[in-house]
Amino acid sequence: MSSRQKKAQRLSMLMQRVGFALWQVQELENTAAGYIVVRLRETRGVGIDQGMKISTNVEGQMLGRLIGELAKAGVIASDLASRLTAFLKERNWLVHHSRRENRGVLSDDAMFAGLLTRLDTVAEDALALTKELGREMEEYVVSSGVSRDSIDREAERLSQSWGLTE
Repeated sequence: MSSRQKKAQRLSMLMQRVGFALWQVQELENTAAGYIVVRLRETRGVGIDQGMKISTNVEGQMLGRLIGELAKAGVIASDLASRLTAFLKERNWLVHHSRRENRGVLSDDAMFAGLLTRLDTVAEDALALTKELGREMEEYVVSSGVSRDSIDREAERLSQSWGLTE
């Protein structure tokens, strides 16, 4: 394989990992926003239109602001708040600095391997945090009187609408 082909292959692999990590980060941001809407905003009985406005407003906030609001409100455990804050640094690295800090990565074996590992860790951490926030949100919703059957039906509906199941 030529050097040019090797770099093209590495670039393709790198872009897949960057994209996947970004998608996992976005899912964490959506989950954090959803948790805030459910737990901290007065949305019961406001109607669909007003509820959507509240949700859209919260979803437009940056992850740092969402994490800060969750931590300040005390609705998440301090260890989870600490993990989210630590993750925010990695998210910001990915979005703002990863490319600039990795010039020449396609030609350097060790640098390439290290970058893939870091990207995989970002994606894995985002998924783990998303799951934890999701579990906490589910427990809160159940404690508020929503049945697990209703939650499961909504999860299935969303899964189908996203094309994950048929």
